[in-house]
Amino acid sequence: MGRKSREKKERREGGFVTKDQKREARIEEIEQELTRLADGDHESWIAPDYPLADRHAYMEDVLAFESVGSGPSLFEGLEAHGVSLPRPEDLDEDESLDKLREVVLALIDQGVFLIGFEHLSPRDFYSTLWNETLWEGCWVKRRNRKAITFMDVSHQLPRSEVMRYMADFQRLSRVQ
Repeated sequence: MGRKSREKKERREGGFVTKDQKREARIEEIEQELTRLADGDHESWIAPDYPLADRHAYMEDVLAFESVGSGPSLFEGLEAHGVSLPRPEDLDEDESLDKLREVVLALIDQGVFLIGFEHLSPRDFYSTLWNETLWEGCWVKRRNRKAITFMDVSHQLPRSEVMRYMADFQRLSRVQ
């Protein structure tokens, strides 16, 4: 039975599901999958007035980002988009800082914001990105360019601190 025939049958039987209901159900499925991927430790925040279609696209992007191995890593995506990523040991402190700026700006352009690095020198920060962080997310062509992702480079920030970053970002984005 084709899609249109199935929809007509569902309408006749009173079981017609709206597009919004399908989106809400898919968002719930994605939330469950993200919780599973994060071993039960997943949290996201979406403004209550965010349109449902945009929320659905955002959650699909988050799932793609978190599904490591299902697409190119951030590392591979940066390289594919013209950012060279030399080995950290091949760079001195100044070169590390320059490369770090390039990488961070390229990630921001993709809606990925790094947090939890304040304790690192530029050289250590770049080394951590090169060896760990850039392999922890998938390069995603976002459906919604307004959506953002925070990545904790340290893997040690408490949830309350991450939520503070999110609240600060939200507050600052309204001011500008």
